[in-house]
Amino acid sequence: MTRMSDDRLGELYAGTLRLVADLGFDNVTMDQIAEATKSSKATLYRQWGSKLALFVESLANGAPVPEVAPDTGSLRGDLREMFARREKDIEQPPELVGATLQAMKQNAELAEAVRARIIGPVNDRIDLFVRRAIDRGEVASDCPAIPYIHLVLLAPYVLNEGLTGLEYDPDFVLAYIDGLVLPALGIH
Repeated sequence: MTRMSDDRLGELYAGTLRLVADLGFDNVTMDQIAEATKSSKATLYRQWGSKLALFVESLANGAPVPEVAPDTGSLRGDLREMFARREKDIEQPPELVGATLQAMKQNAELAEAVRARIIGPVNDRIDLFVRRAIDRGEVASDCPAIPYIHLVLLAPYVLNEGLTGLEYDPDFVLAYIDGLVLPALGIH
């Protein structure tokens, strides 16, 4: 695999995501990605092997899960650290969530790749936070909200902009954690 600069990778990822947001995953070709990102199709295939791999890597680059999980001593602090500071290395068009969900519905291989590469690490991190909160006595181990907490925490990122038309707002996420997530887990 050829090593590209971080700036060049960012351009490729951003261009790929923009095309998918505009046209839908199934309608985008590697030729279009190559043209939009001023790359050769051969380079794209050599680097990623497929449009699916390039798209999933582009998504993962825009939603990184830090290697080290914050441990602030409280579930509230851990969640705020993880979710409030959404680092965006590349600008993601608002239409991207809808295009991605539609593609996942139509393409089982893509759905599995997105779940494994992007959703899985986020869910693992949430599970770690909840386990630590249980160990500290903050959350009851039999709390009925635990199985649903992944969905609840991902909702502001997946649904808020599409449903409300409002752009991502870290203050909203903090209020959402305090007003909905923590009370559902029995933390007041």
